[in-house]
Amino acid sequence: MDPQASSLSRRILRETTRFAGIQVISALLLAGSNLILARLLEPHAFGAYAIGTFFLGLGGLLGDGGLGAALLRYKGEVSDESYRTTLTFLFALGAGLALTFFLSTPLIAARWHLSTSEAAVLRSMAVLFLVGPLRSVPYIRMERELRFSRIAGIEIAATATRQLVTVVLAWKLGGMRALAGGQLAGALVQLALAWRSAPGWPGVGISRRVLRATLGEGVPVQALAIAAFFKDNLSAALLGSLMGPAAVGQFDFGLKYAALPVQAVNALSRVQLPVYARFDAKDPQLYQAFVGATRTALLLGIPLLVALSVGARAIVPWLYAPRWIDSIPVVHGILVNMAFGLVAGPLFTLLQGQGRGGLALRIFVGWTATTWALVLGVWHYQLSAVAWAYSAVTAPVVLWLIGWAGRHLGRPLWGAYVGPLAAGLAAWGMVLPGTPGPLARAGLAVVVYVAVLAVIEGRRPLEDLRAWVAALR
Repeated sequence: MDPQASSLSRRILRETTRFAGIQVISALLLAGSNLILARLLEPHAFGAYAIGTFFLGLGGLLGDGGLGAALLRYKGEVSDESYRTTLTFLFALGAGLALTFFLSTPLIAARWHLSTSEAAVLRSMAVLFLVGPLRSVPYIRMERELRFSRIAGIEIAATATRQLVTVVLAWKLGGMRALAGGQLAGALVQLALAWRSAPGWPGVGISRRVLRATLGEGVPVQALAIAAFFKDNLSAALLGSLMGPAAVGQFDFGLKYAALPVQAVNALSRVQLPVYARFDAKDPQLYQAFVGATRTALLLGIPLLVALSVGARAIVPWLYAPRWIDSIPVVHGILVNMAFGLVAGPLFTLLQGQGRGGLALRIFVGWTATTWALVLGVWHYQLSAVAWAYSAVTAPVVLWLIGWAGRHLGRPLWGAYVGPLAAGLAAWGMVLPGTPGPLARAGLAVVVYVAVLAVIEGRRPLEDLRAWVAALR
C-alpha cells in the first residue's frame, strides 16, 4: 500500500473510532436522561410526540431532495455556488413545509387522536423545518473533510442540551410540551455549534444548472431515505392512526430499549458514506473498512442485545417504571430485527457509496411494503405480533444483502459474521429458559456469548480488540 493510501486509511480508522466512542457517550447520556423521563411522563405523551416527529421527519426528508448526499459524493471540490444553491433551495422548501405543517395541524390531530393542547404544541414545532436547512452547509463541509469526531462533539452537546431542557420541562410542565421544548433547544444549539465549527456563509441565490445536476444525483438517494423512514417509523404512522398515542408510546419504548446498540451503529453511516464512496468495489481498503465496521458492530452489539432482552423483566420496571412492563413482549419480538439491523445500516450505506442507489431503493421499498402489509395483518392481536412482523421481514432481507455485498467486494463476508451471530443465538437459547432471575440471565448471557465466541473464533476477537485500541492512539 502506498504511503498516501496508508495515511488515509489510518485517518479514516482514527476518525471513525473516535466518532464511535463519542457516540457511545452520547448514547449513555441519552439512556440516563430517558430513565428520568420514563418516570416523569406517561406513554401517551411519548406517543403524541412520536406522531409529531414523524411528520417533522418526513417533511425534513422531502425538503432535502438528496442535495446533501449528492455533495458528499461529489469527487472534486464543492464550489461556493453549489453551497449557496443548496442552502437557498433547502431553506425555501423548508419554509413552505413549515407553513403547510402549521395549517395542517388540525387535520393531523383529528386523524391521529391528539388533543387540542397537543395540537397546539405540534403547531409550535413547525419552526424546526427551518433549522435543518440552515445547518446543512457546515455539516456537509465537515463530513467532506472527514471531521467526524468534531461532528460527534457537536451532537453530544446538542443531545445534552435537549435532554436537560426536556427533563426540566417534564418536571415543571409535563406532557408533550416537555419533549417538544427540549427538541427545539437542542436543535438551536446544534445549529450554532455547526456554524462555529465550519464558518463561511455562502450567500443566497440559486443556480438552475447546479440545482438540476445536484437534484439529479441526490433524488434517488433521498428516495431510499424516505423508504427507510416509513419502515422505521411505522409505529407512529400506522399504529398511531389505528390504536392511538398510548399504543405508540408503549411500542416505541420497547423498540428504543432494544435499539440502543443499533442506534450507535446507524450513527456511523454518516462516517461510512464518504469513506465507501472513495474506493472502487474490489479495492482491499474498502473490504477492510466495511468488514471492520460491521464486525465491530456485531461483536459488541449482539451480547448487549441479548442481555437487554433476557434481563428486560428486571431492568424495565426497576430502571424505568412499572408502567412500561407492557413493552417487554415488544423487546423480545424485535430482537431478531435489531440483531440484523446492526449490519443493515452499513450494507445500505455501502450500496449508496458505491453508486447502487437504485438497487438499494428497490430493496427498501419492498422491505417497507412487506413490513407494513404484515403489520396490517397482525396488529389487532397484540403489540408483540407487530414486533415479530418486523423481525420476520428483516432477517431474510439482510441475509440476501450480505451475500450481495460479498459478491460486490469480491470476497465473501460470512466468515466475519458467523461467529458473533452463532454465539448470540447460543447465549439467548441457553440462557432464556430455566435460569432464575432476569438479571442473572443477563449476566450469564454475556458469559455464554464470550465462551462460545472463543470456541468458534479462537484469538480473533482479541486481535480485533488490539486493532480498536491502536486506532484510538
